[in-house]
Amino acid sequence: MDDRMTIRLKVIAVLSKPQLEKLQGSSMESIDQVLQNNLTLVRTFQNALEDQGNHDLLKIFGIEKCHIGDVRWSYSCLCLETILEVAKSMDLDAANCNKSTNHSDSSIPCLSVQHEIDIAKCFQLIVGFGLLPNLLPNIGIPIQRRSKYYNLFHQSPHLTDEQKYSRLTVVVRGLCEIEKSQSFGPKFATKHLADLLTALLQICHAPISKPTSNSQVLLWQRLHEERQEFVPLLNSVIERTYPPLLVQNLLLLQGPSASHAKIIRDAPKPAPKWLIRICAQLLTQQLMKPNGLAMTIQGVMDLAEITSEMWQRCDSLAYIISTPPSKDPVKQHEYYSIIGPQLSELVTKSHKILPDAPFNRIASGCYREIAARYRHVAEDTVFEPLFQPLASEDQDVLVRCIETLHSIFVEGTDPSGLLMLLVPHSYRLIQLYRMWCQSVLQVKTLLEELIVRLIRHSDNPDRVGLLRSLLQTQSSDEDDEAFLDEDEKSVMALISILQRIEDVHLTYSVFVSLLEDLPKLMVDQPPSSSLTPQQPHLLHSVRRGLVTLRLIGLLSEDEQLQSFLLNNPQQAVDFAQVFLKRAAENLNRNHFDVDLEKEGLAIVFAVIALQIDNLVRNEDNSKTWSLFDPLVESLEHLVKKHPLERIRSGADELRLAIQTRGFVFNKDSTASSEASRSSSKSGKGQAFKSAWDQLSDPFLPVQGHAILTLSRLLKKKDPEALKNRDRLLKVFLDSLEHEDSYIYLMGIQALGSLADVFTEQVVQALVGQLEQFIDTEEPKLVTEYDASKIDTPTTQPVRRPAEVRLKVGEALLQVVRLVGPLIPKYKRVLLNSFLRGTKDEDAFVRASCLHNLGELCALLRYSLDSVAFEVLNCVTNLAARDPAVEVRRAAVLLITLLLRGLDSEALQVLEPIIKDLYRVLKEIVLRDNDDRVVLFHANQGLEKLADIVKQYLTAPKLAGKTIRELRLP
Repeated sequence: MDDRMTIRLKVIAVLSKPQLEKLQGSSMESIDQVLQNNLTLVRTFQNALEDQGNHDLLKIFGIEKCHIGDVRWSYSCLCLETILEVAKSMDLDAANCNKSTNHSDSSIPCLSVQHEIDIAKCFQLIVGFGLLPNLLPNIGIPIQRRSKYYNLFHQSPHLTDEQKYSRLTVVVRGLCEIEKSQSFGPKFATKHLADLLTALLQICHAPISKPTSNSQVLLWQRLHEERQEFVPLLNSVIERTYPPLLVQNLLLLQGPSASHAKIIRDAPKPAPKWLIRICAQLLTQQLMKPNGLAMTIQGVMDLAEITSEMWQRCDSLAYIISTPPSKDPVKQHEYYSIIGPQLSELVTKSHKILPDAPFNRIASGCYREIAARYRHVAEDTVFEPLFQPLASEDQDVLVRCIETLHSIFVEGTDPSGLLMLLVPHSYRLIQLYRMWCQSVLQVKTLLEELIVRLIRHSDNPDRVGLLRSLLQTQSSDEDDEAFLDEDEKSVMALISILQRIEDVHLTYSVFVSLLEDLPKLMVDQPPSSSLTPQQPHLLHSVRRGLVTLRLIGLLSEDEQLQSFLLNNPQQAVDFAQVFLKRAAENLNRNHFDVDLEKEGLAIVFAVIALQIDNLVRNEDNSKTWSLFDPLVESLEHLVKKHPLERIRSGADELRLAIQTRGFVFNKDSTASSEASRSSSKSGKGQAFKSAWDQLSDPFLPVQGHAILTLSRLLKKKDPEALKNRDRLLKVFLDSLEHEDSYIYLMGIQALGSLADVFTEQVVQALVGQLEQFIDTEEPKLVTEYDASKIDTPTTQPVRRPAEVRLKVGEALLQVVRLVGPLIPKYKRVLLNSFLRGTKDEDAFVRASCLHNLGELCALLRYSLDSVAFEVLNCVTNLAARDPAVEVRRAAVLLITLLLRGLDSEALQVLEPIIKDLYRVLKEIVLRDNDDRVVLFHANQGLEKLADIVKQYLTAPKLAGKTIRELRLP
């Protein structure tokens, strides 16, 4: 650093220390005297530089036109000139260094921290003494909001407007040079960009009054000529400024609106209209530049932290961005053609990079405001590109489109008014959800949330039709056998959407619409004999019927819907009446399908019976009963004309219950205690007969309830049930082959009840079921049983399906637990059965038999010694060589559970094989085994065995007894 640079930095250090804190509250004369003293001190340094303080550097900026004689003006000019010299020198040295190959030249000046602080203070003095006093009133950021020394920067009252303008132009020219400097430009722009922009905007765009005299004509000409000079300077400053910083300062220059200035305490006066207008134009120019939207939003977000006020600012900014700068439709269309792609790009970036930033909220707000006010202008430039990718068949394009729509309509602000944009594309969204509902794509969840938001909050009147579009069946090819899976996928997709929406009224509407379609399906249903693959329209009709019945069955099990119908009898009566009337009309025309009508009427009867039972239990008044009177006529029609006895009987019972206001319905289920005692024996026999008859009922819930009733009768040792135990055993065994979980679970429970009184026969039968072969006919339902066909022999031996063998194994396990300590009596039978089951071809059957074997061994305890080696051999081979990992896990778990069950008795019970068990577990742990579950179970077994041995080897502590002798004195 040369001597001249050192002296200039000393000058800056002196000029930057006018001791302003000591001048606070002083008079104008005392302040000027302090500044004059600093100027005198600085001239001693200027003499060393042979510089007389004539401001030669500022002459090119027009300082000759300024009135000299004001100490503050001289002070600001000296600060400006000195900083310009330092900046020029440092930029020149930096340029020479860049040209030189030696970048480590020590002659390059390096400013210290104190120098940086001094220069920043000089910037404040230049702005405070030379720029702010010469601005027009009410423009720029008020000095009192930025400095506690604002009372020191009063403007001189004796200056004319022309003198103020001359001083302002000199300072602005100098500050523009500093702003262009590589050394000081960024430092100055960070703190004082708003002041420089204010001065430039005043010079370039402030309104000029028309001249009224010759002297004013000359001034008017000068202002216009110099305006041509300063406009490029303004554009240059704007081009060099970081866009978010520029946006911040333009917004600050606009200040609060006139309405806000009235309600905000100590708010500054509103800016002039010309300044607000030109700032708005500059903001619009920034907005329409490439990536201008993101820069504008970033500038606004950097003004403050994210708070509740920030979210309000986001909504306000969205309103401003969505408002075009012109009322001309052509210019509005041009504006949106630039803003539209930027909005889409902003949503995409915010979804991937900054999902929690306010960008997404602002973008969503922009779409909402544009849709509400300018949709007719922006339809083809903003909204069509948003939804156009939905027509693509490329999965990647569709995924990106769904992510964008989810960000706008779900993650953004409340889009209740914006959702109408989705309505024209709702069926395409439904089609995509049906296609992806069983996939593992993450976008499936986003699409589901989008559809749920659309259906839940939009005012679309066809919400039911939109949901039912999920069930639209497509024509299948001749060899296509996957349509059942596709239909099931559609049904589960609709159920999933309804569960996410959680609107019971919508669920009820879908339920009623499906029931209303059942009569139509009955009319359109073709005879089964005419159904061939060459008739796709008939297959389509059958598929519609199956999908409708499947969905009705699932919705009828919905607890919220059941509670809704129970609490709203009018709704239940309305849909029951519609369905019963259509069923009666179909009977008159002989257009009905027995199976479809049977399922539909079963649901209607169940709903009506539920309502009647609720009224009877609550002893409701006749006003509610009167709601059911319109159903009587339709029920009487079914009683007279329906071909199925079960339907006629059910309709007649409901009709009588309605007409007698529940008396008949209630009387059948209650009886006096005296009548119960007198007919106890016949009543029990009637209960068994009623339950047995219900086994042939066409409705699955009735069949399951019949099995449950028979199970309870067995627990109560009902004589009629015990007398028919052979028939019940056959029924319960065949119920295991039923595909419905309710039926076969009731059958397993019933077999446990039967084993309590009929143990040996049940065990033998279940073992036979686990091993025997069956005929090739389809397993009969519990409802199809006839007493004359119970003992029909089987033909064409075929092994039972694995699912049935699993159910039989579960039933055997329940029987084993029930027998408990008496299990050694059936040891041989059960061990042989389970050991043979471990060689089954199905891996899950082998694992199930291993689990059952473990339960059995734990109960056998000391009776296990005679078969210990067989069990060990089986477990060892399966744990080491079985290809199915489930079986290996079950084998090792058997050993661990066996040790835990026997606990301290394991060494006595397993004495012949305890050493071999240890070797098996140790080999599994030491062997390179990829399955962590097997290793875990083996380690657990070794730890338990170690605890058992340690407990055995550790001698128990003997209880000590201390005897003390008391000696009396």
